Amino acid sequence: MDLVEGGPPDRLAAGVPRFSTHTTRHLCLTDFARMGWELLAIATFAGHRNTDSTLQYIHLSGRDLADKLARGMEHIHAWRIQELTSPNGTSPEVAR
Repeated sequence: MDLVEGGPPDRLAAGVPRFSTHTTRHLCLTDFARMGWELLAIATFAGHRNTDSTLQYIHLSGRDLADKLARGMEHIHAWRIQELTSPNGTSPEVAR
């Protein structure tokens, strides 16, 4: 990428017309959400007093949400199988 004299990289020359330093903030906070950070932790990192502000920065795709749902369902399924196959219907985790 060519640099504009004394300025940021020429985003138009790179073929990315809507990229700015603020875009990296959106990308960073979205990546934290994808890694499983809690919303309050992301808001604190971003310096937001209100999590509603943070939600405007996080852009999860349908695929991100579907993957999270699938992982959750796998966990629930494994727990149910364990419950159904353990003696007396109670697994060690539940008995604690």
